[in-house]
Amino acid sequence: MTRLKNNSSIALGVPTLCDVEFVASNLRESDRKDMEGLHPGKPAREIIVGDVEYSAFVYGLYRDGRILALFGVIPLAPGVGTPWLVGTGEVDETPLSFARASHRLLSMLQRSFPVLDTWICSRNSKSVRWHQWCGFEFEKEKVRMGRADYFYARRTVKEFRGGK
Repeated sequence: MTRLKNNSSIALGVPTLCDVEFVASNLRESDRKDMEGLHPGKPAREIIVGDVEYSAFVYGLYRDGRILALFGVIPLAPGVGTPWLVGTGEVDETPLSFARASHRLLSMLQRSFPVLDTWICSRNSKSVRWHQWCGFEFEKEKVRMGRADYFYARRTVKEFRGGK
């Protein structure tokens, strides 16, 4: 595992199947609600494993050797990907250090995916704030998907914006 920054308490590593199982079994409530809204009746573990399988990159965020969250990017087109993140309840205990680590991880991933497109559940205030903190730009209109309304959001590498 490597630290995302020298003084960070959060380390980056490659998750094991046990890490995936642990996160799926200990999901924070906001992530569980998002999954239930988009995929009614589908087990969280199955959704997470599917995201892992389709992702070009999957990382685990760890504190003191314990998995906090899983993070990945599913390719959509050359240079464009959809990031995903699921965490344990421990993520909510130190939101600032988690947000800072997430921002650095997104910046690292954007070397391969200059454009990150995603949908954010409008009812999930934690997810909305996290995406805003990480530099995603939101469209104002909401779109109904599954059982909830979602915002479309995009994070683009500044140098890449001119190439659109």
